[in-house]
Amino acid sequence: MPSYKPLPKQFAEGRLAKPMSELLRSYNEGPRLAWEVKHLSAIVRVDRAHVVMLARQGYMTRAHAGALLAELDDIGAAGPAAFAVAPGYGSMVLQMERVLAERLGDDVAGRLPVARSRLDQGAAVRRLADRDGLLRVVGGLLALDDALVAAAARHARTPFLGYTHLQQAQPATYGHYLLAFSDRLHDSFQQLAQAYRRVDRCPLGAVGLAGTTLAIDRHLTARLLGFSDVLDNARLGRDAYYQAELVFALTMAMTLLNDLCTDLHLYSSVEFATVELDDALCSTSSVFPHKKNPYALETVKTKAAEAQGWVVSALAVFRNEGTGDTNGRNVAFIDDACDTTAAMMRLTAEIVRGVTVREARCEELLSRAWVTTNRLGNVLLTDHHLDYRSAHSVVGRLVKNCLDNGVAKPNVTVEMLHEAVAEMGMEPIDMTQEDLVAALSHTEFINNSISHGSIGPEQVERLLVKATRRHYKSLAWVDETTRRLKVADSELDAAAKQFCQSASP
Repeated sequence: MPSYKPLPKQFAEGRLAKPMSELLRSYNEGPRLAWEVKHLSAIVRVDRAHVVMLARQGYMTRAHAGALLAELDDIGAAGPAAFAVAPGYGSMVLQMERVLAERLGDDVAGRLPVARSRLDQGAAVRRLADRDGLLRVVGGLLALDDALVAAAARHARTPFLGYTHLQQAQPATYGHYLLAFSDRLHDSFQQLAQAYRRVDRCPLGAVGLAGTTLAIDRHLTARLLGFSDVLDNARLGRDAYYQAELVFALTMAMTLLNDLCTDLHLYSSVEFATVELDDALCSTSSVFPHKKNPYALETVKTKAAEAQGWVVSALAVFRNEGTGDTNGRNVAFIDDACDTTAAMMRLTAEIVRGVTVREARCEELLSRAWVTTNRLGNVLLTDHHLDYRSAHSVVGRLVKNCLDNGVAKPNVTVEMLHEAVAEMGMEPIDMTQEDLVAALSHTEFINNSISHGSIGPEQVERLLVKATRRHYKSLAWVDETTRRLKVADSELDAAAKQFCQSASP
């Protein structure tokens, strides 16, 4: 296990007469160092890529590069727990230089900071961390999408109720309902993929704001770190506005989870009772032994509520200070936001996989619900030549009369329809009882829905095929992205190994 000794001098001793206030350090340098130590592996990756590039460009010898890379590998293998920071010595750029100087001497360690600053080094580390966090979210998103599409396939024709204004509105199928969330989830995937493209730009070598007079190879370091592009303008090396975009995508994804879990919370209540959650995702009451409390749904909804403050907080980071203030341009909670979103995606996937649809209850509600009245209006329009607004009025009066007289939908007669036609001042229509029953049937409604995107069997099957293909295409994006990162890691490892071997006696 390597040992580390803090240097006796403060980092800023040459310029400042006093060390940093302990209170300031606890709120400024301390939290930043804690974050950097947590991401030690990313710091080591950035340092290794920088050393390889400097050696290839002739700014350090192969021996110096090999010695630095060997120590960096040792530090990385020891992990964050073994890295003891020196209070008052600044960020991890300086902490790492301190440790390397203790091990290798100033002459070798002093080669590492050539052609870079804390600004671009820190930005590169942050982008690596944000890139990894974003991929964790996408992994959770695709786990949820897999659960949604699988459940939709099982319930493609399972009758369900659709609501507007929280009132029964139209027949639905549970599969069609879930596929709508799959569609929205794909929107979130596209937002995250777009954000990834902006995260995936390498700032290393921007060297503050204006670049350097040294002939460094920024494209090499970008490739070794798996970035798909170089952040072109050096002035943007410390820029992190992409984080606000990423936070917005995370917030929208959490809003989607809230909508789904709020629906299921209602549907699983005794009053609705159309779905039931798996016991493993529930608990019971400490005083009411009959209760089955949907803890998983409540957990997701609570986290989704917290997420509503993320965007405002992120935008506040980039407050109205112009471009001259680079110190505070970092959304400190973005790691937690990514972890929370990824976890809630996976928890919601468990919820979806564990839902039991109470089909008999759905059929019972649909048989009594006035959710097929617009189909009756369409029949009056197409078969009996009423304009739709007149048909709407007739059907509305029929429903009112039935409700006023306690007549349930299964007991509606064609004579009642004729009475409604007369009350609304319309010409008599020629409709049979059989036609009326068919027009009010939820099964007929589902089977005869033919418009694009509707709940009809052919349309649901089309949506399922589309969702499945889209899911595999998204998986392919993840696979290709991961493959490219692994190729970069392998190239960096191979280059580092060559320099280490050349430095060996």
